Formats: sequence, C-alpha cells, structure tokens
Amino acid sequence: MPRFSCPSPAGRALRRAASSGALLLLVGLACGAATRAAGDETTPAAVRVPVEVQTRVEPKTVTIGTPFRYSIRVTADKDVEVAIPQLSVQIGEFEVTDFGSAPPREEHGRMVSERWYTLVTYTPGDGVVPGPSVQYRVPGGEQQNVAAPDALVIVQSLLDRPGATPRADVKDVDLRDIKGPVAVPHDYRPLLWLGAAVVGLVLLAAVLYRLINRRRQAPAAPPRPAHEVALEALAKLHAAHLVEAGRHEDFYVRLSDIVRTYLEARFQLRAPEMTTEEFLQVAQRDPQLTPAQRSLLGHFLSEADLVKFARYVPAGGDAERAYNAAREFVQSTVPEVPRAAA
Repeated sequence: MPRFSCPSPAGRALRRAASSGALLLLVGLACGAATRAAGDETTPAAVRVPVEVQTRVEPKTVTIGTPFRYSIRVTADKDVEVAIPQLSVQIGEFEVTDFGSAPPREEHGRMVSERWYTLVTYTPGDGVVPGPSVQYRVPGGEQQNVAAPDALVIVQSLLDRPGATPRADVKDVDLRDIKGPVAVPHDYRPLLWLGAAVVGLVLLAAVLYRLINRRRQAPAAPPRPAHEVALEALAKLHAAHLVEAGRHEDFYVRLSDIVRTYLEARFQLRAPEMTTEEFLQVAQRDPQLTPAQRSLLGHFLSEADLVKFARYVPAGGDAERAYNAAREFVQSTVPEVPRAAA
C-alpha cells in the first residue's frame, strides 16, 4: 500500500485508518486544505495607504441629454493634507452644469471629503468619466498624487429606449395629413393707431415736465474707480491687525466681501449674491478675466470659505498670503487709461 504524509495530526490519523481508495482521496484533500490554511496564515497584512479615492455615477444608465451626478470621495488620515482639483466647465467629454462639496466629516478615525458634479452629454454609448488626480501630503513628506478611478456611464439614445417604436415599423402606421390652416381675418390698424397716440402723449408729457422743472444743477462728481475703493478698503483692513488679535474669521469675512464688492463694481458680476461655486462657474465663462486671474480668484475664495464655514484655522503666514493675493488680483485688473493722441 502506498504511504502518504500530511503535516497535520488529523492527516496522520487518517493515514493510519486508510484502508480503501476513498479514504486515500479524503487524506489528500485534507492535506491540501491544511496546506492552504497554513499559507493563508503566513500572508503579510495589506499595507494601509494614507489616501483612498473612490468615484461613482448615479444613475449608471441615463438617456441622452439627461443630467446625472458624478461624485468623488476621498478618505484620508487626519494628519494628511488633501487637495481635490476644482473642475467647473468640462470633465472629459461631459459638460458640467452644477457642482458642490459636502462638509468634511470623520468616519472610523479618518477624514472623508466629497465633491459632486452634475454632468450631461449628448453622445450616446458607453462613456467614461475620467478620474482626476488628487494631491496629498503626509506630515514631513513631499506632495504626491493619487489618480481617481474612471467611472462608467451608459448613455442611451431616445430611440433605443424600451418600448420605443423602431423606425422600420413607421411604414405600418396609418398617417394622415393635417388639415390646412384657416385664415382668420383681423385688422390690427386701430391698435397701431392707439399705441402711437399713447406714445405721443407720453413723449409730450416728458418734454413739458423738463421745460417746467428745468433747473441748473451742478454736475455730479464722477464716481471713484472701483480699484481705488478696493485698495483703500484693503489697506484699512490690514491696519486693523485682526489676525494678530486672533480674529481670523472676521479678517477673512471682510477680505472676501471687499473682493466680491470689487468684482461687482468692476465687472458687473453679481458676486455678493452668489455662492463660491456659482460665482466660479460664471467666472470661467467671463472673457474679461484671464485664466491666471480666474485661478488666483478661485484659490482665494476657496480658502476664505474654509475659514468662514469649516472653522479652519489658518497657519501663521496664510492670512498675509491671502491679503497679498487679494491685493494682487485687484491691481492686475486695473483698467488701462487710454493715451491722449499726440
């Protein structure tokens, strides 16, 4: 009888009791299971990465032209600095119609940050939303990048929807021509004459009012340029020494209000009435701002929102850097004075 060896005590007992081919087969299976179990116990534990990035699409199947939500979830250790890129116009072949962020939260001893986008496309088929590159830095280390995974979305044509009538079946439908238009005679000339008479009376009343109430008035002083007002307000804010007094939130609130008021006066952008996400989306399409100015403005407003709404405490030189960024933005957008002709 052939002899079998097994590294476990159970295998040795079965070997001694083996008297038939079936028991020999059981011995071999038990030895293989014991070997696999021993191999599993020696497998090293997986190394924990400091940052994990996940993406998802909801819903995964949409029809052409229907908006859907694309989300990026970043899970990182508490002491890791994470920077999610700001995408506000286009993601691959998909157009961004809206976006926003959820407040950071703690889950299982790690910080979770989420950013969502509302996307739309007009190209049917299997589309891939490319994952952006997320930057992070561990304490005392260099800045590193981690690529977010791509997300698949299935875009169906309206003609391919379940229950839609195929084009080949259109010939079997009983089509009838519509009835011709019925002309309804109507004379609009009395209304035109009445409208002209009303306009004439309004113009006559306006002329008489100006003749009766004409008075000499001193010409009003021209309004101060928006950049002068903004630079003066920035100088007063800097002289208030709010950061030295520990009033970081008050400093960033006033600094953000000065920049938003300047944008409204200089570029006619309703910045004070918009959220940061809404304003950045409008600014991306405004030709009055250069790409460098839009990038500088986006970083500044995002940092101000962290202090105002997320209770973020800036580091020592962050407030001074934010103040210099706001001043640099105002100075870079001062309108050029036309030169007098020689």
